[in-house]
Order: sequence, then C-alpha cells, then structure tokens
Amino acid sequence: MRSRFGPSLYFANDKVIFDSLNQHSVTTDLIRELLNERGILVSSNTSKEKLAQYFSRLTADFFDHKSIASKLGKVAKRERITYSELKGKINQSDIINSLNELKVELQEKDSTIQIDVVDDRVIALITYQHIDYTKTDLRQVEPRDAIIEFTRDGSSGYIIRSTQNIDIDPLVEQVVSKLEISAPEKLNRVRVSLEAFTDPKIRTAFFENLIESIKGYTFIDLTEAYCFKPKAKRFIVDEDEESDLSTDVEKSPHVERVTLRGDRVNKSFLINDLYKEKYYIVKVVWHIRLKSKIDSDIYELEAQFGRPDLCTGFSYQIKSVLMCDDGKISGKKRSPKKEEMDIIYRLIEGAAIYECSKLAGL
Repeated sequence: MRSRFGPSLYFANDKVIFDSLNQHSVTTDLIRELLNERGILVSSNTSKEKLAQYFSRLTADFFDHKSIASKLGKVAKRERITYSELKGKINQSDIINSLNELKVELQEKDSTIQIDVVDDRVIALITYQHIDYTKTDLRQVEPRDAIIEFTRDGSSGYIIRSTQNIDIDPLVEQVVSKLEISAPEKLNRVRVSLEAFTDPKIRTAFFENLIESIKGYTFIDLTEAYCFKPKAKRFIVDEDEESDLSTDVEKSPHVERVTLRGDRVNKSFLINDLYKEKYYIVKVVWHIRLKSKIDSDIYELEAQFGRPDLCTGFSYQIKSVLMCDDGKISGKKRSPKKEEMDIIYRLIEGAAIYECSKLAGL
C-alpha cells in the first residue's frame, strides 16, 4: 500500500527497541511478557525504563523484531464510510473483473482482497498494512481492514460504499475508472458535496437539517460541532504591492478551525457568534435513538466533509452505542452491530442526498 514518508525499515537496533518500549502507550506488563517469552523472570518492583533498557540489549533476529512490532503495533480503529452513486448501464461481471484486476495488483504488495457476490451486491474485503513513517520504527506498521461494496440500485446503476482513507480512496477511483472504460455509455458519478454552495449559511444548514432527518429515529443532542473558515485570499492588482500584501496576509490573525464540545452545542451563543463571523460546520457528532422504543440504546453518529474548504469527501460512521437500562444511559458503551450499521448508514446516505437535492432545487 501507499506509504507516507521515508524508506522502508530493514533493521531495528537496540536504540529503536528501547525507544519503542519506552513510549507512554506501552505498559510495563507488555515488557514483562516479552521477557517472560525468553524465560526471564523480573521483579514487580523493577521500573519500566530499566526493563526496556535490559530487553533492548538482548540479541534479536528478524522474527524477534516481527514479534515485537506486532505487539507494539497500533490497534486498527473503526474507520468512516464514504458513499457515491454510479449511474448508467453497468454489468455485475465488469465490477467483478475490475476487482479481480485490482486483486492481482494488491497481492504484489503483500495485501489481500476477498471478493464475495451476494445477490445484487459485490463486496471486496481488503486486508493490508498501513505504514506511517512519522511513528517510531516498531510502531510504523498498522494492520487494517477495508471494504469496497457495490450494491445494485434498481435499473439506474450501483451504489458504492467504501472505507474512506488515503489508502482505499485511490483504489475505489481505480475500479470506477475501469468501469467507465468498459461501460457501453457514459456513466454519471453522484456524490454528496457542497462544493457548489459557498455560502456559509447553506453549508451549516446542511448539517443542521441532516442531524434531525434520520428517518425512524429521534434526534437527542448535538455533542460536537467542528467549524471552519477558510483564510481570505488577497488578489494582487499592482505587482509593486505584491511583497507588502503577502507580508500582511502572513501577519494577519486568522483562526481556521474551532471545535465545540458539550451538550446542545448547537444552542450555544458561541456557535451563533461563529456564524456571524462566517464560520460554517464541516463535522458533527450527534445522538439519536429509535422512535419506536423509548428505552432503546442511543447511537452516537459522526458525519463530516474530508475537504472542509470545498465541502467534499463526505463520510460517516457510528462511533459507538450508548447502552441504556430502563430508559436511562448506563454509562456503558458497545460497538455497533453489522445490521445496525447497514440500516443507519443507508438512512444517513438518504438524508444527505435529500438535503443536497433540496439545496440544488431538484
């Protein structure tokens, strides 16, 4: 998969291991486990730094480095889903062929892809390693899973749902490009986007309406609102003034992003002041619950635009489910079930498309 910075790591010396073990996120118990695997017992009173120092001096081969890296590697978190529609004449066989071509390319990069066909759905499950060279050497590799799903949308084409990140987005575009080439007629790609609507009030209204438009669910509270205001561009008329204007732009104060967290943040006087200064919402976290069950669990949802300046790259997810007991929040959380994600994700997509259509006057 695509890497972000620097060359590959070929060897981890004692300093690399020592620095990795000394990170705040690495527990003393984990270092004890690594030592116990070598038949070394340690006192519970020995400090983490001394244990890391001792372990880093031991001889380690390739398999040791691999084992240590797997234990120190980041745990993959649930990622947001993005959505688009591909309208036109598309054969399911062409989708499968395009994914199979992608499968060959991924296998050459030590990644795997499993393609399943269930009725009118083609699902590609991708397993790969995300590499981030900004992390310490033994924590650079993060195992990840991703999904690309094509679902038949009547006779109008296919709905595409996929994991949104810098590794998977290009793969989706690659598959779509292959389909556009093989299609007998031009295909139309429909996305949730506010790029055509530059008015801050319109962009904010999109999210204000979205959070209350999930059919069959009651809106409870907006707990997080991320506001954005792009820096004003200066247009230079006189070339002699170019240097002075660029200096003014660099020195002029500008707060690009403001985050509000709490209860009912959409009712806060602070957010009203931000609206007056032409900030607009680009990301929200809100709570909903089923209308049909007054004691149902509460779903914590998130929706955002990946490109806040253009309001493109729409994505969403269920962050967590707040468990309720006798209609009251118990303080416990759980992960969403697959059937819950399938239902709510489709409702978010429908609400987002409807709001965009309303704005466009369709």
